Amino acid sequence: MADAVVSFLVLKVGNQLIEEATFLYGVSDQVHMLTREFKLLQQFLSKANMSHNNDEVMNEWLKQLRDAAYEGEDIIDDYIRQNERRIRRRSHLKRVVLSLHDLSAHRRVGKSIVAVQENLRMIFSNKDRYGINITRDHVSIKALEKRKQRDFNPEIDDDEIVGFDDDARRVVRQLTALGDELRVITIVGMGGLGKTTLAKKVYNVQMGFECVAWVSVGQNCQEVNLLRQLIKKTICCDPEELKKMERENLEESLNAYLKNKRFFIVMDDVWEDGLWDSIKPVFRDIRNGSRILFTSRSYSIAKAADPNEDLYQLRFLNEDECWDLFNKRVSCPTDLVDMGKQLVEKCKGLPLAIVVLGGLLSKKACNALEWKRVLDTLDWRFDPSTKDCSEVLALSYRDMPDYLKACFLYLGLFPGNTEIRSSKLKLLWIAEGFVARNPWKRAEYIAEEYLEELYERSLIQVASKKSYGRSRTCGIKSCRIHDLLRDLAIAVSNEFEFLSVFGNQDTEFPPKVCRRLSIHGDVSNEVPLHKSSPSLRSLLCFDQIQLNLIPLIEGLRFLRVIDVQDVDIGVLPQEVGRLIHLRFLVLNNTNLESLPSTVGDLFNLQMLDIRSNGMLKVPASVWKLKELRHFYLDWCSPKQIEGFPNIQTLNGIAAGDWIEKSLVKLTTLSRLAITKVSSNHMRALATALPRLIFLRYLALKTEGQSPVLTNVQFSGLENLYLLTLFGQLGRLPNNFPPILMKLSLRSSRLVDDPLPILGQLKSLESLKLLKDSFTGTRMVCPSSCFPKLKFLTFDELDNLEVWEVKHGAMTCLRHLVVSKCEKLKMLPEGLRHADSLQELELAGMPDSFRNRVQLDFGEGRRSIHRTTSIILHIR
Repeated sequence: MADAVVSFLVLKVGNQLIEEATFLYGVSDQVHMLTREFKLLQQFLSKANMSHNNDEVMNEWLKQLRDAAYEGEDIIDDYIRQNERRIRRRSHLKRVVLSLHDLSAHRRVGKSIVAVQENLRMIFSNKDRYGINITRDHVSIKALEKRKQRDFNPEIDDDEIVGFDDDARRVVRQLTALGDELRVITIVGMGGLGKTTLAKKVYNVQMGFECVAWVSVGQNCQEVNLLRQLIKKTICCDPEELKKMERENLEESLNAYLKNKRFFIVMDDVWEDGLWDSIKPVFRDIRNGSRILFTSRSYSIAKAADPNEDLYQLRFLNEDECWDLFNKRVSCPTDLVDMGKQLVEKCKGLPLAIVVLGGLLSKKACNALEWKRVLDTLDWRFDPSTKDCSEVLALSYRDMPDYLKACFLYLGLFPGNTEIRSSKLKLLWIAEGFVARNPWKRAEYIAEEYLEELYERSLIQVASKKSYGRSRTCGIKSCRIHDLLRDLAIAVSNEFEFLSVFGNQDTEFPPKVCRRLSIHGDVSNEVPLHKSSPSLRSLLCFDQIQLNLIPLIEGLRFLRVIDVQDVDIGVLPQEVGRLIHLRFLVLNNTNLESLPSTVGDLFNLQMLDIRSNGMLKVPASVWKLKELRHFYLDWCSPKQIEGFPNIQTLNGIAAGDWIEKSLVKLTTLSRLAITKVSSNHMRALATALPRLIFLRYLALKTEGQSPVLTNVQFSGLENLYLLTLFGQLGRLPNNFPPILMKLSLRSSRLVDDPLPILGQLKSLESLKLLKDSFTGTRMVCPSSCFPKLKFLTFDELDNLEVWEVKHGAMTCLRHLVVSKCEKLKMLPEGLRHADSLQELELAGMPDSFRNRVQLDFGEGRRSIHRTTSIILHIR
């Protein structure tokens, strides 16, 4: 009984204390970073020999800033020491007594920090009053000269491409030159010059190849991973089987497939000298006119790929092309033309510099005063002997608002060849405390605004977009960062001790002082981080094979983020429950044997991902967490959910008694995916779903063959715009949500043609009819149906023979995928006249079907029926 009372008190008091502690730790990072900025500011002023009208005022102002920052940091340090003493107490009762005793002290600390912040704001406001006009940061750009990794976006909008028309025609002529021998053509140029942009422009030209594929390579690319990428982009292969294939099998499968195809493959961003020689056996004995296009910064690497082929050396943009690209980013008023041209001149013909400069100016008032300030700032950084864009990139960082700087720097943790999932990135920002608090708006929405602002400033690139959305600045599914910008982020982070990246030869490991660590590549299983960096806040692993978490968890008490996805950890120790500051825990595909019950002690945990670990049992304590917002799991089903008052994502949970007992209480849910749904659960679902008024995504996956989803109701779900139904329907529901934008059906076994009904959904932008969703032989799309549909997928519709599209239907269709519909005779005649169609992807279709598509949608017919080209992908 006594233990139960103590546990209750710990839960009651601990939650409040931990919330305050977490807030204070977030302020600590901000104060620490600001203090480092003040030191660098002083160094910059002494080195730049800048003169001011009133040096005494300047020095006094700097002193006020420095003192305020140090005061805040001292308060935080005192708090941490006091809190550590309390945490070390072994007795629950002593912890509670000390917590109650220190409650008023903790509140005083919080008020002191708020006072320091107000003091800093007041000091900064005095800068303008005193007439002080300086740049606040000075960063070392040495790291910009070092090569890390890059992977540009291969799907750049055509209206953003400038100055590559002649270059593209020349490269295409090389690719289409007569000859059956396999030829390798290489585009060479410095970083930021537009190699990937040119390759994308060439890639989108219809050249009559049967198979086209784009593969992003990057530095330190493992050959096996590259082979897997090639198979994924060329052959229809099960992802699980692909992971199990050894190198010899990968090579043989690729060679056997490519021998029978005339292919065009782009390998973007090649950096390793011996990479081509190591994968060359894949392309042995291929004499069918196939072509490979490389992009690289290295002349020697490019020449080694094909000594008999001329390299294509990319040039700088000329003056007219620079001005044209600048105007695509910023609409320059007539009275600012002269100043705009002076700014563009600073970019030295480098496209990346112009794009970043345009993003910077787009966030400023369009007047002479603001532009002149930018021009003057660039002047003190200008070095006529260089042709890089260091000064423009550095200015892009300095010009960022404070709340955005940490978000930008955080991108330096990710490998250069990685697509960063925006959903994960936003949750990491929130866990780190970078996202401002707003009682009227969810932190996820604020983080989305941060992401969009980085895009608008041209500091990130869209790697992929969601198949729905209203504008190009929203719906970012994944993003990338150019290697020069990533180098800038790492350079600034090193100055601030903000983060450390291990994965390059010149990196010291383990780092001596580190708050955030990203490990790229395999290191020792026993990493002594608890000794070298005891104050580590975040640990992220990429391409790490194994890692022993036990000593790390025992020694790193301040961890907020642990992301060990795809790392073999085997065991998560019981001591994980002591990481009271932990907010973000990703254990996806880690061969985890069991989830300890102490995870339920992580009162501050917001994100938990335990997918792909087999039938991992979730202890009852986890279902009581109060702060958990996003929970990704596989097949687990609790009897009852007692916590989760703030839950937003519940993904992969198996149906069970909890639906009737608890689902109706989870009113904050915005994303819900339930597996193993049966007829026994439908009544409870029908009762609970209308109460979930914030629900935006719903997925229901059944078990068995009976049509259990026939009576599913969506009334009241006015915010639901993503819907996935995997299971036998019998017939389509008659009450789809009014703003439904994306619909996926699988195993529905519909007998009647679904297109006439689905075509009436006026907001639908993406439709996927997957395996066994329709069992009939004929589908007809009536006129005026699908007025907003942009993405359409037919996959494994085994009986489908005829598909018709009437005139006036699918007028916005942009991307069509037809996969493994082996009985389908031909694509609809109406698609030949659809000017909106941009991409057509065929996978696993018979040769006769592919040949007819190439004949009917190839270049000869396109010039007659269409005004725009179709990008044709055949696998």
